[in-house]
Amino acid sequence: PVVRGNHRSIQVNVDSAGLNIVGDAANEPSIAIDPTDPNNIVIGWRQFDSVASDFRQAGYGFSDDGGRTWTFPGVVDPGVFRSDPVLDADLDGNVHYYSLTVTAQNDFTCQLFTTSDGGLNWSSAVPAFGGDKAWMTVDRTETAGAGNIYAKWQTFFGCWGSSTFIRSTDAGESFEN
Repeated sequence: PVVRGNHRSIQVNVDSAGLNIVGDAANEPSIAIDPTDPNNIVIGWRQFDSVASDFRQAGYGFSDDGGRTWTFPGVVDPGVFRSDPVLDADLDGNVHYYSLTVTAQNDFTCQLFTTSDGGLNWSSAVPAFGGDKAWMTVDRTETAGAGNIYAKWQTFFGCWGSSTFIRSTDAGESFEN
């Protein structure tokens, strides 16, 4: 760990002994903190099996002690290409993992996974449309939109782009197109 003043940096993706996984590679981290219990934190990233591989998956880890220690179970959807992870938590402490994948037709799309137990178990993939470099957030206000999940991504055609926006009004069980 790296220590700077009162702050200590802890590596998340380590082996069961807490040691660095030699040859492992990861990037594009996103983190969600449970608003009902800030000790529960889930982090997601693009997980590469090695520094020489370009195949990436939806890596994740979780902590139940405010980030002092981490569990790195592996990937959310083993063997499936994933990229551009974005995580957020809802008012009930459910964490949502929005991620890009490629369909059998070679099209980019996004899917959403949800954990209600701090990262121990994940739901099946929910189709959530999406494209490259998507962003997602959960409405944690006390308004009529509370619990809605919003996602946006940019689609580029030559030098011009268009923005696409979708939402889920049922806590991520489905998305409007």
